[in-house]
Amino acid sequence: MNFRNTAEPIFIAMRELKLLSTGEISGAMSLFEATFPFRDQVENADTIHLHVKVESTDALPHAAILALGGRTESEQSGYIKYTFAGGVNVIFSSIPVAEEDRLVTGAHPSKPFLDHAGVDLRREIAEVRTSFDAVPAAARDLGWRHVAQGGADRAVFCCHTQVNEKHWIYPPLGAHAWNRPLEFAYGPLVVHASSMGCDLRPIDPADARAAEVGCCATASCAPPATDSAAKSDSYYDPKDMLRFGDVGRYASETMDKFWVYFDAATAQPGALSAREKALIALAVAHAKQCPYCIDSFTSKCLDVGANAEQMHEAVHVAAAMAAGIDLVHAVQMQNTLRAKGAIV
Repeated sequence: MNFRNTAEPIFIAMRELKLLSTGEISGAMSLFEATFPFRDQVENADTIHLHVKVESTDALPHAAILALGGRTESEQSGYIKYTFAGGVNVIFSSIPVAEEDRLVTGAHPSKPFLDHAGVDLRREIAEVRTSFDAVPAAARDLGWRHVAQGGADRAVFCCHTQVNEKHWIYPPLGAHAWNRPLEFAYGPLVVHASSMGCDLRPIDPADARAAEVGCCATASCAPPATDSAAKSDSYYDPKDMLRFGDVGRYASETMDKFWVYFDAATAQPGALSAREKALIALAVAHAKQCPYCIDSFTSKCLDVGANAEQMHEAVHVAAAMAAGIDLVHAVQMQNTLRAKGAIV
């Protein structure tokens, strides 16, 4: 598909709205050049997208973007996706979408900035599959770094969406006009109201901070375990949280209903705000002693504006309630003791 004619006016309009820079537009337009090393993948794509990080999605000029012909496909707290005719999409987010977003060390670019571009290979046909599978070898030949996500029957869940698998590539500095991470996503897009743990964009393996996030937290780059002890230091493995979506593989209809209810109960504001719901969920996660949920809702609380003091206070409420529940059940013990004449 030829995206150039559609993309250019949209990207220029985004510059006028101060959401993209001239340099970012130049890099993005280079994706459509005949000399682009991954031209075959772009031509096989159903859509392409730019993902832009902003301070707040609430502050975006929504009316102006809609006036450009944009249509809101997915909108959640801190995340919004606009689709345009001709297969060009622009995503804006203020939530963590990349592994380095979780790091406190190192400089973070001033917002807005272009985080990455995506080449969306949706059709599950031989030609598209071959094009997708060719990415790692092509990247290696060019000296571009590569990280895979998903595959082997494990889908990729990120930013309220699900696809079969992804290749991420990172060009060496100065190698090409495009100098940001590039995503190739294979398989049909499934949109979820809940983020489902989120497979964040892997950090560039060449980034000095890569060791701080481990081995990209992806199954594809995790070393094979030789025995059960090597798989995890404990019964709970944090990487398992990324596989939560797999639970519904054999009961998809029921799981889909669960996600609708789960999102309505925990994420959508109602009489309670999204922040209040996240704090309640975090307290319940501690009371139920679920490390996966503690991990997930600690991040969720931060995403919806809760601070560390509020989160700790919520945990203390859970702890106090647990202690109170244990103590009040001593009434049952006393009833038995009285019945047996041990106390009066």
